[in-house]
Amino acid sequence: MDDVAVERHELVINSRDKQVGLRLPLAVDQRIDALMSRATEAGERTNRKELIAALLATADMTGEELGNLLRRYRRSKVAEVLLDLDSSADVIPLVAHKPGPRPVR
Repeated sequence: MDDVAVERHELVINSRDKQVGLRLPLAVDQRIDALMSRATEAGERTNRKELIAALLATADMTGEELGNLLRRYRRSKVAEVLLDLDSSADVIPLVAHKPGPRPVR
């Protein structure tokens, strides 16, 4: 692993990035889509990468708070993760998108 020198006052959105390999549950993927819709409806021009990076970059929790968050996530049901769910059905259809950029809505 090579060290990379970064200017202290450089905007993080302009700094060097790194590819991270993730596999997320479909319900979490759908939640990202719902958050993207909320951001664009509020007038933001963004993408999934920037949204997730913004959420991570601004999270500031103690180890105990992170532990609580992880335990809460591990107990979460699909319906609790989905945003704007208008169904009380026992079976919820989820969209399995192919990898790559999503169309802008």
